[in-house]
Amino acid sequence: MNIKFPVLFAAAVVAATSFSTLAATQIDQSQSQDLQEIGVVSVSGVRGSIDDATHKLRQKAEEMGASHYRIIGVDNPGDSSQWTGTAQIYR
Repeated sequence: MNIKFPVLFAAAVVAATSFSTLAATQIDQSQSQDLQEIGVVSVSGVRGSIDDATHKLRQKAEEMGASHYRIIGVDNPGDSSQWTGTAQIYR
């Protein structure tokens, strides 16, 4: 039993570290110069705040296998609580 705990603990640490490296990082235009653009993602009808729309864009970028994303625009059209947004994604 004593041997299993350190092995399980080490595996949990590695898994947690690996998961965090899968997250896409938001960048600006100057940081995108050396990266390969792989497409564009967009969201619409996101309820909440601009942060919620940004979070959804990051999620979509990660789903597409992007390591980085650059927000092109986020908007709250009219007098609405629903946000739209677009981002370029990179590897």
